[in-house]
Amino acid sequence: MTTPQPRWPELKAVFDAVVDLPQAAREPLIAAAQLDAETMAELRSLLAHHHDATTGQVFMAEPATAQLNGGAARVGQRLGDWAIVRAIGSGGMGEVFEARRADGQFDGRAAVKLLKRGMDSAAVLKRFAQERQALARLSHPHIARLLDAGASDEGLPYFVLEYVDGRPIDEAVRGLPLEARLRLFLQLADAVAHAHRNLLVHRDLKPGNVLVDANGQVKLLDFGIAKALDPLEGNDGNTTVGGQRPYTPNYASPEQVRGEPVSTATDIYSLGVLLYQMLTGTRPTGRNATTPAEAARSVLEDEPTKPSRLSAEEAVDPQWVSTRKKLEGDLDNILLKALLKQPSERYASVDALASDISAYLDGRPVSARAASPGYVLWKWLNRHRAAAVAAALGGLGLVTGLLATLLQGHVALALGALGLGAGLVLALVQAGRARRARDEAARSRDQATRHVTELRRLANSMVFEVNDALEQGLIEGRRQLVRAAAQSLERQAAFDQLSDAERIELGLSLSRLARLEGHEYTNNLGNVSGALLLYDRALAVLEPLGAQLQDSPAWHGAMGDALEGRFSGLRQLRRAAEAQTHIARAAVHARRAAALAPEDLNLRVQEIQMLLQLTDLAYPVVRYLGLSQLDNARQHLAQALDCSLKLVAWAPDSPLAHRTQAHAMRMNAGFVAIDGRLHDAVEAEQQALAVLERAIAMPAGQALRTRDFAQASIRMAITQRAAGLYDDAAATLVPAMAQAERDLQDNPGDDHRQRVFVAVSQTMLDLCLHRGEEGAAAGLYASAHQHLPELLVRHLADPLNKRPWQHGWMDGLQALCWARSGDAQQIQQAQDLVDKLLLWMHQGALRLRNDPSPLDAELEANIHIARTQLAAVGSRWDEAAAAAEAALERLRTMQAVRHASDAIEAVRSWQLEVRLAQSVPGDSAPALGLRAGLVARARDHQTELVSRGLVAPASRCESLWLAAQPATSGAG
Repeated sequence: MTTPQPRWPELKAVFDAVVDLPQAAREPLIAAAQLDAETMAELRSLLAHHHDATTGQVFMAEPATAQLNGGAARVGQRLGDWAIVRAIGSGGMGEVFEARRADGQFDGRAAVKLLKRGMDSAAVLKRFAQERQALARLSHPHIARLLDAGASDEGLPYFVLEYVDGRPIDEAVRGLPLEARLRLFLQLADAVAHAHRNLLVHRDLKPGNVLVDANGQVKLLDFGIAKALDPLEGNDGNTTVGGQRPYTPNYASPEQVRGEPVSTATDIYSLGVLLYQMLTGTRPTGRNATTPAEAARSVLEDEPTKPSRLSAEEAVDPQWVSTRKKLEGDLDNILLKALLKQPSERYASVDALASDISAYLDGRPVSARAASPGYVLWKWLNRHRAAAVAAALGGLGLVTGLLATLLQGHVALALGALGLGAGLVLALVQAGRARRARDEAARSRDQATRHVTELRRLANSMVFEVNDALEQGLIEGRRQLVRAAAQSLERQAAFDQLSDAERIELGLSLSRLARLEGHEYTNNLGNVSGALLLYDRALAVLEPLGAQLQDSPAWHGAMGDALEGRFSGLRQLRRAAEAQTHIARAAVHARRAAALAPEDLNLRVQEIQMLLQLTDLAYPVVRYLGLSQLDNARQHLAQALDCSLKLVAWAPDSPLAHRTQAHAMRMNAGFVAIDGRLHDAVEAEQQALAVLERAIAMPAGQALRTRDFAQASIRMAITQRAAGLYDDAAATLVPAMAQAERDLQDNPGDDHRQRVFVAVSQTMLDLCLHRGEEGAAAGLYASAHQHLPELLVRHLADPLNKRPWQHGWMDGLQALCWARSGDAQQIQQAQDLVDKLLLWMHQGALRLRNDPSPLDAELEANIHIARTQLAAVGSRWDEAAAAAEAALERLRTMQAVRHASDAIEAVRSWQLEVRLAQSVPGDSAPALGLRAGLVARARDHQTELVSRGLVAPASRCESLWLAAQPATSGAG
């Protein structure tokens, strides 16, 4: 149902008629207008924020000097460790002072915001405290830091903030090149995105709150303080309008003006207004507005002018002639997308907006513009002009040489030219054939004709089929590309007279295409069965060569690659025994290849990766279903760690070597946690992440950020969660969430990237429950649902499909958040989710096989915990007791499928037992009785964990909650 909107033409007419009248004279005219409720409410709000004509006094009409003189009496006053130096500003509720450090500990300069006398109502004080806690969570180079907080001798609260000596961003960009303005904006966007990842929305982004210092560094001010300190500052549309929905009309979003709930999309709109002003010197709407009413109306009714269409008179930018041309196309589209009236139609996140700005600066396609093949090609050509010219000349030479050699009957050289052509098209099999052809005997003209036919078929497929698929999106184009390449390679596998080296090349190419189809640890299309088929084709090409190539490192490497790929597919299909056979064979080939060619970095890395795969299958750190062979896992891991140390010593400048060592260290940290040394495990995870970041910082190492950073952060956060370090875990996930979002923006349909993004969101959502921040979870849930893979009926019927499982995790955790809210509508939403999940569970859609992994059991336990909470809230006590018992049964299963000594499973099951006990609220006899039994069980489990040194009851939040529960709950 849409929210009723005020009728702006009627509102403006009435406002203009009564705004200059005394209060008594206004009312008859307002009543006679017979406005509807929504328009009347808007009129009252606008009049309340305008001047009072009975006295002629306008808010902020008093000269600034008079305001500052009012604060002069406070000069020299001590506020904690700070002394006021001078007054620098004043608003309706707060005063701003420059202050110096006065305790002698160090020299410091700061800005102090002090609440005014008479403004310290209970509601304002409460909001002030909330904002202080919010600001304390922010730590970013482009956000003014919160240094201190407290209360004055009169009991008035204050903030002490980093002092920023700078100019408003709209002034700072004047005269700068367009690219420099965009880079300043990216600093601001990064700061706002950081706040959003900490679940905070600014709501008052405007030039006065964004300063640029002398070093060209952006500083975002007043994050959240505008809501507590500065309502009713003025009436020109550029200052914050207070009341129940504070906003600055000229920079506010439509939903703010309408009084609707705000979200991160609200800040995205305001960023769009700021960027528009930074690039053109003027605002997108309301450029001539002189009152809040006019500014607010323009936000709702006026469509922003396309930036490049502004006239020289409208655009204040002194460089408008050169700037205007650059705005056409991508920047026009970016700005207009950020300024769309409907929040859902804007950018999904600030990172998405920043990604498009970065893409523009790098000459890459932007998401705000349709990715037609012509547009994508044009962008590529602009970025690679020299390469494009060279490729065109090379292609022309290739065709000329091919025709000449065929006409002269030089069949071998023709084959070489054809091989190079196929390599240029797909860079797969044929590179190097020309060189080999010169040393080989001439082949038959028929063989050359078959190569010509295959090349023509492949070229036609590229031009027509793949091009048509690209019109449907990058993922569909990628799928068609893989299909065409695979068909071409399979046809070439049937060719006679391929050399052994060519067959190895062909096998490797088939394996790499298979990874694109579906592999557990790489970006892929999610087609596991198609991948297995290609791996089978690769093995069919490679295995017959074994008799004569036992001393060939290339053949052993290719065999290891294909066997590891089959292992990955079989493991995803939960065929563990068969998967074990393949990874064991792969490890033998990888070890042999590395021994035969110790100077080959890739083969040495492959050996370590195989050892880590063996480790993970024997006892998965990620808690999937494995073989529960803890001792075998430790042996494989010890070998991998030793090999990784030697690798880094041998190749200290290789990012791949450091990345491989980080992977081994991360897995080792998991086993330290399994052994029960939780805080040591956290330190080990930090060391592994530091090694990975070292690899990323190396030349050519940046690609590793996309591949590894988010997953490494998830592992560290999970270890921190086990240690009870919930705030640290949330802080770890903030950059991981940003990275996962960026990765998905680059390739939204990638199955692997979708799973990583959902895993980060799921872990953060779980932490919201541990930290008691259920209200903050809704944004995470909504964001994750935008990127969850599409769920169809056939997916529910496929017991091996991960899509229902991914949806089930997010739905189960969010259901519990809503169930705890106390809001009737959210409780009903939670019930709907739980009913759906119970149906899926009954159908077997949420369990990837009958003997569940610990993660399968935990998923079902969380669903039953939400079910317990909902039944308890509804006083359905028999259902609540049954749901609680079902949850406990899943927690017992979770531990039973792992080794008895596994500390992670022991601690995790206890954490969820406490969550279950907390899901029974209320003081009625049934509630007290059910909760008492659950608390007793959790306490017994805690006693065991304390004896093992896994839980420190004096500091764990779960232990403190258990200790606060009565010894008996009075159950009869």
